[in-house]
Parts: sequence; C-alpha cells; structure tokens
Amino acid sequence: MLCKIPDITKGVISLFASGRLSTEDYGHILQPMIEKYQDNTGKVCLYVEADVLLEGWEHQSLAGSGEVQLPNFEALVLVGGPDWFGNAVKLLGPFMQGEVAWFPLEQKQQAIDWIAERT
Repeated sequence: MLCKIPDITKGVISLFASGRLSTEDYGHILQPMIEKYQDNTGKVCLYVEADVLLEGWEHQSLAGSGEVQLPNFEALVLVGGPDWFGNAVKLLGPFMQGEVAWFPLEQKQQAIDWIAERT
C-alpha cells in the first residue's frame, strides 16, 4: 500500500509505504502526483517513509512488462522500513538518475532536512 501523507516540506511529494506495493499504487497514486509536480514545478523530489511491514513490489508489477518504471526525479529520500530496505537503497542508489538517500526512522528529521535542501 502506498498513500499520500501531509507534505513534510514544500515542494516534496510525501508518501507512506507498507505491505506489498502494487501496479495500482504506482499508476493511481505515484505517477499522477509526479506528473502534477513536474507540470507545476519542473522537478520532482520524493519522501517515502516505510514501516517494518514493507514487503516490496508485487512480482507481476516487476515481471518485465514495463508497468512500473522509476520516474525521473531530482531527489528521493527513503526513511525507515525493514532492515533490507536501507541496504537495497545503498545498493541501487548509484544506478538512479537523481540523488538518493536512506535514513533510519530515528533520523527522520535529518531525512526531512536532506530533501528540503534539494527542493
């Protein structure tokens, strides 16, 4: 499940993730928000806070069909989540087009400061 939360700072798409994310989460929640921000500001900064119940994407969403593609973004900060989440961000971050960072939940304010500097 992916849902919109109150903006953590102006100009940042703020989301909460839990459980298994789906193609619908991407197509009905994330993609329209990104398009709106790109149209309004010309850039996209994302804040995604996850709980320990985050499982990842549904397999069929990533099965090569092209249904879920990472959007173009300037900065993405991921906060919290299960143990594997931070490791995945560190592993995949260098291959993404924008700046990417991960912070444990207890460093949430540092994550907010980090993304705010990039808006």
